[in-house]
Amino acid sequence: MDSDGRLEANAVLDRLVAEGTTFCRDDARRLIELIPVAPNSRFSFRGKISGRGPHLKGHAAGVGEVRLKGEEYEKHFALNTPTSHRIGGYVVTHTPGQIAIELMWSDTKIDQTGQSCLLTYDINTSEPDAMLLAKQATLTLLFMSFSYVSYIPWKAGVPSRP
Repeated sequence: MDSDGRLEANAVLDRLVAEGTTFCRDDARRLIELIPVAPNSRFSFRGKISGRGPHLKGHAAGVGEVRLKGEEYEKHFALNTPTSHRIGGYVVTHTPGQIAIELMWSDTKIDQTGQSCLLTYDINTSEPDAMLLAKQATLTLLFMSFSYVSYIPWKAGVPSRP
């Protein structure tokens, strides 16, 4: 994507995710045109490994015993994930039939409710259907909790910009 396309996409994204119960179908069509489509994959996985580097322990003259903790590190990895585009404050992923819009800082939040949404559309006609909002739920079994995100209806499309 060139810089003009990114600027236009950012403005369209801001209008699409603004408060309200409707979105402009013209904006949605334009976003579908602007964001390149990534091939859809049946299975993809994203993960993160975090840890701390080696510790140092010793004796410092005039201070006594000292211990230095190693630096924290994070390693992100992805397997077979579609290409994402960073546009403004959003991470956008376009696969056939849907565009996933996620706030760039959403992974810093514990609760993912409202941090992302989906714009769904007909693959054949590129006609926008609806926008769905992320809602996190937690399932607790004995002493373990599993959180998952599902998408619920959020906005309906209207023919043109009000």
